[in-house]
Amino acid sequence: MITWNYRVFQEANGDRIIREVFYAEAGSILGCTENAVEPKGKTLEELARDIESFKQALMLPALTLADIPATQIKPNNYQKQNHNISHQQLIAELGLDSPLESDIGW
Repeated sequence: MITWNYRVFQEANGDRIIREVFYAEAGSILGCTENAVEPKGKTLEELARDIESFKQALMLPALTLADIPATQIKPNNYQKQNHNISHQQLIAELGLDSPLESDIGW
């Protein structure tokens, strides 16, 4: 299962920003958001929880983009393959099969 959290990044210009970082089941870093993120929520309570998650990021060691693995895609191989999958296949591969699917008409 893929997990994520907020992490502080030290940018090349010295600035510090927060990005979302995604982890494999074993805990290794898979990637991060390209841009900085900001706290958000539909209610004040959701916003407060998100701000708390940002505060937790301040307690972890800062990362740099060099800490994020670069995905190497060979253009010739990528162009030759069809990488499209159906919605149902995506749901199954992500393990998101749930009883609620029938309730919403998928």
